[in-house]
Amino acid sequence: MSESVHADSFLDLLAPLRDSLYRFSVRNVWRQEEAHDVLQEAVMTAWKQFDRFEMGTNFRAWMFKILLNSIYRLNRKSNRAKAASIEEGALEAGGYVEREEAWSSILLEPERVQQLLDDRLVSALQSLGDTERYCILLRMLEDFTYKEIAAQLDIPLGTVMSHVYRARMKLRERLTSMALEEGIVK
Repeated sequence: MSESVHADSFLDLLAPLRDSLYRFSVRNVWRQEEAHDVLQEAVMTAWKQFDRFEMGTNFRAWMFKILLNSIYRLNRKSNRAKAASIEEGALEAGGYVEREEAWSSILLEPERVQQLLDDRLVSALQSLGDTERYCILLRMLEDFTYKEIAAQLDIPLGTVMSHVYRARMKLRERLTSMALEEGIVK
């Protein structure tokens, strides 16, 4: 394959992924400058390894795996791995019923909460562990299957499912707490 055909093939496959790769990078790196850098690194790595890519297979999954590896390296280098846990006492018996009622209110009137989600949603996502955050974002926002996520992260399918479930519950708890604190729901 000639160099220009090689480059054209790569760019044709990459173009439709540009926005989703960038969004994923921003959501996992959190600083726009670093998000650009990590995405650029991933694209350069993919370009250098493009001869290893098997045409006809899932380029999107291949590219996201390279991006995830770049994010892992940045997080390791920046020493930003965060341990996340649900706030102590958040699910105590008395508070559980109140939170369930608040969650139901949020589901009935989501537009009341949408205005407050910007920084707080980012904060809630940041509070998740790296793997939980990768799993929930790949599943919910990038629409990867559990099996594809397992392959990308090189972890068992059941572990991916557990991470997605735990991340959903942690986000639900944080957003419900925020809505209660803000008096959006009672």
